[in-house]
Amino acid sequence: MMNIKWKLALRMGWLVMIALSCSLGIRSFGQGHTIELSNGNFLNIQTCNNQTFRIRVSPSNSFPETLMERYGIVKKDWDGKTKVTKHGSDYRITTDQNLLEINGKDGEIILRSQSGREIITRLSVLEKEDKTYKGLHETVTDYEQALTKREIIGDTTSEDRISEVVKKAENHLQPAIARLSIRPEERFYGGGAASRKAIEHRGSLLRIWATYQQSDMVSPFLVSSGGWGIFNNTTALNYFDVGHFKEDQLYVYNTDGTVDFYLMTGHSLENTIDLYTTITGKPYLLPKWAYGLAFGGNMMEDQFRMLDNAVQFRKENIPVDVYWIEPQWMAKFYDYSAEKDWDLSKFPAYFFWQKSEGNRYENKQLFLSKLRQLGYHVALWLCIDHDLSIEEEDHLAAQSGGEQSGKAHWFPHLMKFVDQGIEGFKLDPGRTLDEHPDRVYHNGYTDREMHNLNQVLLPKQMYRVFREHKGVRSFHHYCGGYAGSQHWGASTAGDNGGGRDALYDQLNLGLSGFLNTSADVLDAVEDVKAGFHFGFFLPWVQINSWASMHYPWYFSPEYKETFRFYAQLRNSLLPYIYSTAIYGSQTGMPILRAMPLVFPEDKEVENMTTQFMFGEHLLVSAFTDSIYLPAGKWVNYWSGEKITGGQTISPSMPAHTGGQLFVKAGAIIPFQKPMQYVGQNPLDTLILRVYPAGSSAYTLLEDDGVSFDFEQGKISKTYFECKEKEDEIEFIISPAVGSYDGMLEKRAYEIVFNEHRTPSRVELNGQLLETWETKKGVLHVSVRQSDIHRQQLLKISKED
Repeated sequence: MMNIKWKLALRMGWLVMIALSCSLGIRSFGQGHTIELSNGNFLNIQTCNNQTFRIRVSPSNSFPETLMERYGIVKKDWDGKTKVTKHGSDYRITTDQNLLEINGKDGEIILRSQSGREIITRLSVLEKEDKTYKGLHETVTDYEQALTKREIIGDTTSEDRISEVVKKAENHLQPAIARLSIRPEERFYGGGAASRKAIEHRGSLLRIWATYQQSDMVSPFLVSSGGWGIFNNTTALNYFDVGHFKEDQLYVYNTDGTVDFYLMTGHSLENTIDLYTTITGKPYLLPKWAYGLAFGGNMMEDQFRMLDNAVQFRKENIPVDVYWIEPQWMAKFYDYSAEKDWDLSKFPAYFFWQKSEGNRYENKQLFLSKLRQLGYHVALWLCIDHDLSIEEEDHLAAQSGGEQSGKAHWFPHLMKFVDQGIEGFKLDPGRTLDEHPDRVYHNGYTDREMHNLNQVLLPKQMYRVFREHKGVRSFHHYCGGYAGSQHWGASTAGDNGGGRDALYDQLNLGLSGFLNTSADVLDAVEDVKAGFHFGFFLPWVQINSWASMHYPWYFSPEYKETFRFYAQLRNSLLPYIYSTAIYGSQTGMPILRAMPLVFPEDKEVENMTTQFMFGEHLLVSAFTDSIYLPAGKWVNYWSGEKITGGQTISPSMPAHTGGQLFVKAGAIIPFQKPMQYVGQNPLDTLILRVYPAGSSAYTLLEDDGVSFDFEQGKISKTYFECKEKEDEIEFIISPAVGSYDGMLEKRAYEIVFNEHRTPSRVELNGQLLETWETKKGVLHVSVRQSDIHRQQLLKISKED
């Protein structure tokens, strides 16, 4: 059980006003520096790094550890260097890049860069007597009371969750409201899936509370186009009022009465997201095979139908890597307990006479092993209703040598299924995204503090137990989320289908540090081809036939061909997708990138929600036949036509496609040869599709695809460079840098240049090369690299 003194300090720290008799001053107090303000409050500022500050305000001189810190959701071991000076009653906190000017009377802050640029003109905490405080409080209260309640599929509870949340917030503390000035030209992104109306949130009131089918994955993080971001460090119900109440003000509204946030000064949207994920954890890197297609069968499937369908996918030449089983695998349907087992009449993972033996091994004669032999990775659907604070408190106690609670942990019982051959889990929202207003958790807290936090603890504990048991990456995903969820697993838009609502989620989540997002492809989609086009360009792809019939062979011949086409295209792009995933796991940069993240200076894309960049080079439309091309040169992937950007166009598309697909000129994109699943063949040959345009480059990242060795830097980087001149193309394959276990020592490249002129001469390392040809006006060059640590220089002389 949590230390009682610690718990009381956390609660009383915000309730008790301590009279001050000491003079104004600044002193070290725990983390950072604390200023005693003349208005009776205490201001604590911690310099985390040159670009990040943590700012807290309290009516007492106590700044206790938060639950986000206690449970390891946010980073604590900072080593930021700072200089603190006093100027009269005011203070200055200086880093190499920023300057905070602090009013010693009321704590109002001005944030500047070292060059003198004013980033935030005014940052302060509203007094409860302020008219703005009262007006905003009334606005938020009215908004909260107008919300409608939705029940969760498969859940049996019927609590009036929304009204109870309001009551608890009102009965404990009056809200604390921080105010930040914002400029007319600033645009704001983030918030997770808090909005399905826009990606640019100026003028919006964002409710940061995980809510089933309304805002399943929320994040108390905003990033400004003005070069800064804010992360609100609370797990209680909170709001961002982004120029909604007053157009020149951003309000951070906390129902728990706390003021605790991180202020980041990023040089770009991408840099700010990197800073945010430094605080809350870099995104999880799925095993490589999880970036292929994941398919879930109808709930009427048993082992024979599942195996027949698995074989049929292979016969139809439709690549699938993951096959998961919906709730029918359990002996008790929707079993929330830790006593669950297989329904042996449908899915015998062991022989029925072995039931008393523990069954903790993979039976090579039964269906799980047969699926593995076909190249599938099998996952299970799960529903959970458990007090997750038990495991967290026991984990902390174990680290400090304290006593265990003796209460059951939920996730360890799943390891018997892992031993039988299961490699991942679909974590359903049933009851976990529900609210429990009457529950008092093991750690002494209620849903007010725990509801949002549970959305992180769920994937966190799945991650930890699986990693400790197997030592490899698991395929696990969950449709709820909060700050930090990106670090512990993959995410999905849940029971919201694969249409426009899901598209908003993907865009907003990518702008909030989430790397691995997906949706139920094809569900709630009117245009099937458009659904395929959008769905197969998600960071990871799932097609869920839970109560549907999304099997390719049950579609019309036309749609079946579209299914096959996109599944094969996705499979061929896996080197590009996985390289992008590795990069995102290090930086927070998403795979699916909203347009303003890539083109921040283009006013046309500030709130664009009908297209996105897929990785660095591919531009994808979504649920529309038109596409906007930003300034520069672009190539129509379907036709090869070169088009100048700065315009919206609607070119014709092949009959089997469902949207526009363009390539940024200069792109170098790695493809693999056709496979039915990841690892079917070694990647000893890569296909490089090159779209020459001046000087351009691309870095391919690779690792072993399954272990956590990448965390120790076991990643290889191969740098490709293309230099287009008037009469020559020079293409360089640089020596591979870095290594990982199982890395190939040699590789062949089939390089396809989007170049229509037949060359007069092709040289490799100064020697004439004969292994090239033109096909349909496109140049194909074959290069064999006997040692990946040796540079290859290809020169193509063009004919006039």
